[in-house]
Amino acid sequence: MWVDQSHRGRGYGRALLRAFVAEAKIRAVRRIWVQSYDFQAPSMYEKAGFIRVAEFADWPEGHSNVILCKTLLEPAGAQ
Repeated sequence: MWVDQSHRGRGYGRALLRAFVAEAKIRAVRRIWVQSYDFQAPSMYEKAGFIRVAEFADWPEGHSNVILCKTLLEPAGAQ
């Protein structure tokens, strides 16, 4: 997902993410994994309930590559 710089800060990214998560739930997706760089939008994903599960320093150099996950459905029988 990408929102052009000229349109950022207007809620478009959050709206797209909400629509994406809603569609994933309809399709019975259990987990959504996303990747973002520290200079992009990891905090947006975290505010939407994604958990930071990995971070790779200096990828790209001087920044971090962040992997986040959101669990939508627990496996059957899980508690």
